[in-house]
Amino acid sequence: MRRKDSSARFLVLLTCLILCAAGPVLPGQVSVDPNSFRTNAKFSVDNDAMSLSTAVATIEPRAGAPGYSWLRIYFYSFLVAADDMPAVLKGDMRSMDSKWNKKASNPDDYNTSRAVIQLSVDKDSKVWQVDMSIPGRACTIAPFESGVKTFLQDYQFDGTNLRLKSKGSYVCDMKFMGNPNQKFNWDIDLHTVVIEKVK
Repeated sequence: MRRKDSSARFLVLLTCLILCAAGPVLPGQVSVDPNSFRTNAKFSVDNDAMSLSTAVATIEPRAGAPGYSWLRIYFYSFLVAADDMPAVLKGDMRSMDSKWNKKASNPDDYNTSRAVIQLSVDKDSKVWQVDMSIPGRACTIAPFESGVKTFLQDYQFDGTNLRLKSKGSYVCDMKFMGNPNQKFNWDIDLHTVVIEKVK
């Protein structure tokens, strides 16, 4: 009887040690190599062109639209550094944007250092809309299903990993604002982890 009791206690202790060593998994917590954010993406609006080397993807619920989320890909001209990682792993881009804002003293650099692609996705990861922005310019480049289909030349998203390949252009109607139309161009080819934004 003592041998059985000892064996049972050993199994309980072993299970406890394994669970404690593993530790809790917190929402939005992922282990990511900073080098995995490297990419080579090109964007332009009319004569303003840029080539960006970093892509960080985040996802968060879309306010006022239950069942839908914003899947955002932030592109930068500089790499994710070690001091950026704690915030980035929570889907917080303030550290990266702070470094971008420091480029404001050089407008040519500032205006060609950041872009964002925003996808509106439902609970099944289906994309319904695509937006693009660079400093001072923004447009819904795929407002309808036909445009979304054209944009998603290669798209896979399982809730954690994103594969996106897209190259194209879209003329954004700006006449309602009294401005000339603007031509948005993009060339994206990436495979990256998507980080859940922590509130």
